[in-house]
Amino acid sequence: MKFLKKLLIFILLTSFLACEPPIAFSEPQPINKNNLAKFPNRIQGLYLSIKDSSTLSIEKNLIRRIYDYNYKIHPNQLDSTSRIVDNKIINLENNQQIPIKRIGDSLLVNLHYNDTLFTLTKDNVVRKYKGYYFLNERLEKKDWEVKKIRFSKGQMTISSISIKDDIENLKEMTENIKDTIESSNITTTKRQFKKFIKNDGFRDKETFIKLSKNAL
Repeated sequence: MKFLKKLLIFILLTSFLACEPPIAFSEPQPINKNNLAKFPNRIQGLYLSIKDSSTLSIEKNLIRRIYDYNYKIHPNQLDSTSRIVDNKIINLENNQQIPIKRIGDSLLVNLHYNDTLFTLTKDNVVRKYKGYYFLNERLEKKDWEVKKIRFSKGQMTISSISIKDDIENLKEMTENIKDTIESSNITTTKRQFKKFIKNDGFRDKETFIKLSKNAL
């Protein structure tokens, strides 16, 4: 059972470590826009990631990512706390049971994991501007990570600022940003942020296809 936990942790860390540290803004973006009280009904639902076939559930006040994968393992990879009984792996310490399928000498194990990515709070706010939704997550007292969400023809794109081109794009905007970019804390005007979007900012993208109008 410990092997299965380690495998799941490895999968998640591999996904997370693929991204560079985000650039932070000094306040939620866009400035001078009201925070939404909830995610609108029309964007709530279940979405499938094109990248890894995980699913994203947008609910009234949160976003969850659901990982559901099948893996083959050999019985010898299980530790002494696990036993195979019929078509299940049973953890002898807590009686947790995981369904399996036997394929030759191997076991097909299903790994299911829910990860809450964003919850609406005073430190996690959503703002809408020009048809985009912006997720603002407070990292420190005056550091906000910002992500952009776009909906179009049954698809959703979530974009982040974490690649070299975006940083260079920000540096070229104003001297003010050149001074703050080194500390990764950026102060922008509404006009500057609008220009950044127009110049194809937020280039680190992941695309999802909408599966249903109802979230899990």
